[in-house]
Amino acid sequence: MERDAVIIEVALNEDVPPARHPYVPQRPQECADDARRCAEAGAVLVHWHAIDGNGAPRLADAALYGAALDAMGGCVLAYPSYPVDVPATVADRLGHCLELRARHQMEIAPIDVATVNVFATGADGQALVRRDRDTIDNPPSFVLDALACYAGAGLVPTLAAFDVGSTRAIAALAAAGLLPQPVLLKIFLWESPLIGPRPSIEALDLHLRQLPPDLDVEWLVVTYGMTGPDAVEAIGRAALERGGGVRIGLGDSYRAFPDAPNARLVETVGRWAAEAGRPLASIADVRQRLGTMVP
Repeated sequence: MERDAVIIEVALNEDVPPARHPYVPQRPQECADDARRCAEAGAVLVHWHAIDGNGAPRLADAALYGAALDAMGGCVLAYPSYPVDVPATVADRLGHCLELRARHQMEIAPIDVATVNVFATGADGQALVRRDRDTIDNPPSFVLDALACYAGAGLVPTLAAFDVGSTRAIAALAAAGLLPQPVLLKIFLWESPLIGPRPSIEALDLHLRQLPPDLDVEWLVVTYGMTGPDAVEAIGRAALERGGGVRIGLGDSYRAFPDAPNARLVETVGRWAAEAGRPLASIADVRQRLGTMVP
C-alpha cells in the first residue's frame, strides 16, 4: 500500500448501552451491519465487544463474535476484546481468539501491553468513581505467551499502548524479534479513565518519541473517553499530519458525538485525511501490508 495511506479503525460499541447512544450496535447482526457501513465509508479495521441478548458483555463468547464475523464477510479486518477478570493465561483470556481464527478466519487479534490502575471520573469530569474492575492486568508473561500463540496460529497482533511505558515495551518487543513487523500499534490517549498523560498533541508526540526510527510500524491514535469533539479532531488531525492513522467510534468517545453513527465518524476522518493530502488505505492494501493470512 502507499506508505502515506491512512488506516481508519472503528470502535463499534465497547460497553456503551443503547440507552446512552441511539446508534450504538450490540447484537451480532447489528455489529456486522454497522461494520459494513463503516467499510463503505472508508474504515478497514473494526473492534467490537460481544453483547448478549440481555445487554450483558460476553467478552470471551466465540459464538457471538463468530456470528458477527461471518456476517461481516471479510469487508474489514475485525477483532474482538478479551476479559481481564479471569486468570492471565492464553486459554482463559484468548481461547476465543484462537477459535475465531480456526473457525471463522479471523486475521488479527488483540493484546494489550499494559497493567494499569483504572481511576474513572464522574459525569462532571472531576469526581473519581469506583468501578467493579479497577485494574487492567496484562503481565509480561501473559503478553509473551499470547504473542507466541498468535504467531503459531497465523494471527497478526494488534497491540494497545495504554501509557508511554507500553509504547516503549512494544518497541522493545519488536527489537527483540518477539513481534512481527510492521507492528500494528494503537496509541491510547485517555480522558477517562485517568491513564497516562492528558490527551493532547504533546502527549501523542511523547508516545511517538518512544518509537525508534528503524521500527516498521503502522500506528493509530485512539482518543478514549473524550467529551469534546474539537479535542478529538485536533488530535486526529495531528496524527494524520505525523503519518499515523486514526481510530474513532462510539465505543471510544460516544459523549463527544451524541448524534452521529459510526459511519459518519469514519466519513469525518476521511475528510480530515483528504485535507491532509493523504489517501485512505483499502482493505486489500492493509492485508498486503500486514501479511494477514486466511487459514
